[in-house]
Amino acid sequence: MRIQFTLSCQKGTIIPINYQSEISNWVFSVLSMASPEMSTWAQKRGFDFASRTFKLFTFSPLAIYPYEMDQVKQEFKLQGNQVKLTFSAYIDPSFEQQIIQLFRQTPLSLGVFEQQPAKFEVKHWQVLPPPGFKEVMQFKASSPISVTNVDEEKPLANPYLMPDNPDYDVSFFTHAVRRFKAAQLYKSLAALKLLDPSFPMNFRLFGQSKSRLIHLKPNSDGIQQLRGFVYDFEISMPIPLMEFCYYTGFGEYPQLGFGFVEIREKDKEKSTYGGGGQNKPPHHQGHGNPHQGHHRNQH
Repeated sequence: MRIQFTLSCQKGTIIPINYQSEISNWVFSVLSMASPEMSTWAQKRGFDFASRTFKLFTFSPLAIYPYEMDQVKQEFKLQGNQVKLTFSAYIDPSFEQQIIQLFRQTPLSLGVFEQQPAKFEVKHWQVLPPPGFKEVMQFKASSPISVTNVDEEKPLANPYLMPDNPDYDVSFFTHAVRRFKAAQLYKSLAALKLLDPSFPMNFRLFGQSKSRLIHLKPNSDGIQQLRGFVYDFEISMPIPLMEFCYYTGFGEYPQLGFGFVEIREKDKEKSTYGGGGQNKPPHHQGHGNPHQGHHRNQH
């Protein structure tokens, strides 16, 4: 599922440029309040919301236009009274309304306003319809995609692979399959008919990638900084894996806001909404009709 939230804030609120840890902690705290039914659903899949072992989610960069940026202090000063954020997760869609209510009940603590901790509260929301998943799709990375080398016979001084590295695709797909298998209780993906071992998975980079080094505050993974790259790309993958990566993020550490993608504009023209996946195509909204435009900051 993907839910776009509009969060209200005070005009003049100051937030750090690197805000991923705060949002990640917010999501974890929201999920920790899940109902017994939702908690049981997670436990049957080997996860536990309370102990933060469920990491099959990611989120978009904040849409904070208009703003002023202070490069020296590494912070944004918000010139508006709302921001937008899209939460994306591999969770049964029957829990959509519960998740929305949990986010509504839990303000996001981020930044300061008049030297006091700032709060962001959910005012509007929209459940986004799923795209028509295909075996070949084109995406634009809205947040950095972090991929480290998986070839133990070729150790690298810098484990973060650049997308134009000839070994990038191997690591890219290896991480995707490992996470998908973990989400299926490490059962055989082939036996579950979720992955054909002979399927030719391919990665194609469009243009140049841009490096992003994100400095993180205290988080459940104990990571201080992560490097990733933003770029446009085309991939061929089995549809179940394509859907999984779309909702949970590509690459590593999506729970820290990495790997969030959107359909590339040229591919969006050919994409149809609907399609068979775990997510139904709901299009209901809460309290008003949030604008669809996204003005995203660059990390």
